[in-house]
Amino acid sequence: MATTSTRPQLQIRPAREEDAVSMCEIFNEAVQDKVDTFDCEPRRVDDQRLFIAAAEQDPKHPILVAEVRNWIAGWVALGPYDTRLALDDIGEVFIYVRRSFRNYGVGRQLMRAVQEAAAKLGYRKLIGRILVANRDGLLLCRATGWREVGRHLAHARLDDGYHDVALVEYLIPSSPVPQT
Repeated sequence: MATTSTRPQLQIRPAREEDAVSMCEIFNEAVQDKVDTFDCEPRRVDDQRLFIAAAEQDPKHPILVAEVRNWIAGWVALGPYDTRLALDDIGEVFIYVRRSFRNYGVGRQLMRAVQEAAAKLGYRKLIGRILVANRDGLLLCRATGWREVGRHLAHARLDDGYHDVALVEYLIPSSPVPQT
């Protein structure tokens, strides 16, 4: 019987170039599932490598992976929400979990890790857009302190038609003001 001390531990770390194949597999599962992403086309490994390289050059927009025994279970990216200066302290989160690791807490750990990273990077808010049909994604947001702030009706056009999109946000707790 496995105990807590003998179970493999999930490690959250920055994505590296050698993670591209696994990350691409996970992303392409989401495309196939038609509920986890707005993308309709599978991603190529070379495109994933470029995505990782861009994150390595831009510390404000990291990509983190969840790894168990050298196996990538999921990943999360913190992207820009808007290019305008007044909104540069808001980030958009994109999270993907390998099918075989869903419902084991990988998404929660990735979400908490990106929330911590965003706080350290000076963000004040994170946003996300989730297909309403993605119940697991909406549950993940609620479980990690996010709230739904609105919906776009018939917003995302995928292969099978138009889909409603939930808008979610996470307000990053502000750092305590030093007392003098």
